[in-house]
Amino acid sequence: MRLATIDQSREIEKITEKEYLLSAEVLMETAGSGAAREINQAYYPELTKGGVAVVCGPGNNGGDALVVARHLHSMGHRDLDVYFLAPAKKRSKLFKHQLKRAELMGLRLIDLEANPKKMAGLESASLIIDGVFGIGLKSKVQEPFETLIDSINRARTPVVSLDVPSGLDADRGLVLGSSVRAEMTVTFGLGKPGFFVHEGPLHVGRLRVLSIGFPFELLRRVAVTHFGFHERLARRYLPERKDTSNKSDHGHLLVVAGSKNSWGAGVLCANAAFRVGVGYVTFASFENPSTIVSEIPEVYTASLLDAKVLENPKLTAIALGPGLGVNSETKNLIVKIKKEKREKVVLDADAITVCAQEKLFPLPESWVLTPHAGELARMLNIDSREINNDRYHYALEASRIAGCHVLLKGYRSILAFGERTMVIQSGNAALAKAGTGDVLTGMIGGFLAQDLPTVQATATAAYLHGRMSDEWVRSGSDKRSLLASDIGAHLPQLMNRIASGTF
Repeated sequence: MRLATIDQSREIEKITEKEYLLSAEVLMETAGSGAAREINQAYYPELTKGGVAVVCGPGNNGGDALVVARHLHSMGHRDLDVYFLAPAKKRSKLFKHQLKRAELMGLRLIDLEANPKKMAGLESASLIIDGVFGIGLKSKVQEPFETLIDSINRARTPVVSLDVPSGLDADRGLVLGSSVRAEMTVTFGLGKPGFFVHEGPLHVGRLRVLSIGFPFELLRRVAVTHFGFHERLARRYLPERKDTSNKSDHGHLLVVAGSKNSWGAGVLCANAAFRVGVGYVTFASFENPSTIVSEIPEVYTASLLDAKVLENPKLTAIALGPGLGVNSETKNLIVKIKKEKREKVVLDADAITVCAQEKLFPLPESWVLTPHAGELARMLNIDSREINNDRYHYALEASRIAGCHVLLKGYRSILAFGERTMVIQSGNAALAKAGTGDVLTGMIGGFLAQDLPTVQATATAAYLHGRMSDEWVRSGSDKRSLLASDIGAHLPQLMNRIASGTF
């Protein structure tokens, strides 16, 4: 899924008007009429059971909402009120045109600037359509708009937002003081990056992306930095497993993990690699890991004191870091693997800390780092709250510094590479528990070992990892109860459903 930032969205609109001769007014009419059809389909027959309140701000988003109101009225929804809060000096040209058209059609118009007490009427509506602010909002919502947004939220009735929930930063997913909590958002052209991170998903609700006539080749030319990874892509990239294949056809992963008091991290990592289909796993550590065989009898074990471990020509990928320890041995091992120009390597946990402390960056471009916000904060020497407030930016910054792919774990995980970012459209707070990151590292390593390219391996693993937590909650299990080992245990069923497209 291609996403468009605020600046890219404006550029797309500008070029569409200038080079393709589609005026902003035509685009607004297309957007409003399409949104009205979408709303009518999603909320019929509820629309016939009570009043519809269309709430407009003074800009072009308010203009979109006025078009929606006209078309819903034409569809027969006559119990409809248009509330607008639009100081004269702030009204856009298109808003003025649409307001006049609404007057000529005989719609009931309520000027909230002149009659602020009329705002109470929102509470009796059966559906509210939010067109207060669009994508352009960058500063904190001020009065009287803050009170209007709070009134929409207090109404406790379904809300449909147009293009973006009013008050939400469309790039970062931040609430700018106050934001509408929509049940559904109908956005125009392309989804926006902020819909999927921070508080965005809590305010967007169900997302509908509506084509309004932007040329396809223009979207591909301009929206080139932000992407979303979803189920259809995961299905496409799951490694094929032919009936005639054998274990040697599915790769050999070296899991470098664990230490005397931290074997569990490595066990979770190795088990997850097997679950995603890798043919062989060798578990190696600086200490003797043979005791873990009882936990995973399928693994080979080896000591890193034996230099021949890394010389095994059958190794196809390496997962390094969980429970390994922050020490000179870990540093020397990373340096050695780097000098050997190994291409398929994923680093997590202690390995990331060592790279940051020992200044081992840049790493080979094909490698993957999987930090959470705390680890990335130490790497960038900033507060983790700053990172969560602008996850796309800091994932990219980390990728530039590290010289490789970076998967910033969290809600939602962001994969950064080159000048591009990809948001993983799955996951929830059930994953906020020790060991889940070790499972993810094993899954990424397992897909790398099966010869998936770095982006595909990392994004597919992260999506399945997050989707497992989503399925856990949907099944009725409490999100506090998920164990890291549950992910590996239930992955087979999830992968089968995704591969077959049956849910």
